[in-house]
Amino acid sequence: MKDLLRMTALVIVACVAGACSSSTGGSKTEPTTRQPDALAFPAAPADPVVEWVASYAKRSDVDPRHHKLRRVLVGEEEREPTLLAPTAVAISPDNTLLVVDQELRGVVFINAETRRFDIFQGTARAPLAEPVGVAVAEDGAFYVSDARTGVVYVYDAELSLRTVLGASENFLRPTGLALSADGVRLAVCDTRAHKVYVLDTRDGSTLFELGANDRGSEPEAFNFPVAAAFDEQGFLYVADFLNFRIQVFDSAGDLDMIFGQVGDRPGDLNRPRGLAADSANGVVYEVDAAFQLVQMFNLDGELLMWFGSPGEGPAQFSLPTGIARRGNLLAVTDTLNHRVQLFRFLGTP
Repeated sequence: MKDLLRMTALVIVACVAGACSSSTGGSKTEPTTRQPDALAFPAAPADPVVEWVASYAKRSDVDPRHHKLRRVLVGEEEREPTLLAPTAVAISPDNTLLVVDQELRGVVFINAETRRFDIFQGTARAPLAEPVGVAVAEDGAFYVSDARTGVVYVYDAELSLRTVLGASENFLRPTGLALSADGVRLAVCDTRAHKVYVLDTRDGSTLFELGANDRGSEPEAFNFPVAAAFDEQGFLYVADFLNFRIQVFDSAGDLDMIFGQVGDRPGDLNRPRGLAADSANGVVYEVDAAFQLVQMFNLDGELLMWFGSPGEGPAQFSLPTGIARRGNLLAVTDTLNHRVQLFRFLGTP
């Protein structure tokens, strides 16, 4: 009798388990590229376009062994380097993240593969006072705008000062930077002057200026430009912050198009901050600090999709500001969460 009751119980358990499986489509699972924790966008059942990869806030995020070793040798835990106010980011050819942290007054180099988390605060000849924007070239040289000194410092891959740009332009407040794909042109947003300068990186000369002598809302005028991005075809995208729009210029500096408007609907621009452009896949990325997400537009300025949401978890943001792209990698500075988040582009939406 006991055996019969035991067998009946097993049958009941099996039936319950089978019912649960059938309610989710059966016990068979189809292969998928979506992460099991659903950190991919858009939501299923659509094909994923962007997936979350990692977050980096402190040294132990890339090198956990460092602090474990110190506890073993010294018996105490070292206060580890940590991001405080990351606001801009660039990605080097070896996928090292260069993160501007205004509170640290430096650039933090982060690379999970090499376990690097180093804070660079400039050199004796060119210390960083108020770094804002960053861009990096194919040879590893990098550019940092300093809003307090009003110049752009150029350092080589070995962290030595190479040159200083902007003394002749008399920048009022240089902020966002963008480097062209060939490394020849550097766009500098002079936010307080409501202008964008495009410089020749080979000799530092000014190729052309964009913007009027004062802020305005007419085409080609700016109302606090804060970020810029070049695409592979040489088009320059500028985030026109208080005009709530993006202006696009061709390689000669002529206006090509304008898109965006203030509002609370998808595709509107509320606080446009960081920009990245990918003409090969036809995507322009806009970080919106009010919506707390990243919007993706096509090259005609039409909304494709967005990813992210307010919060503290993976793929959530609290005041996102800067964005950078290299290949299929995207990095977004998450300022009030004191971190930078890394995403991977999977395919055109």
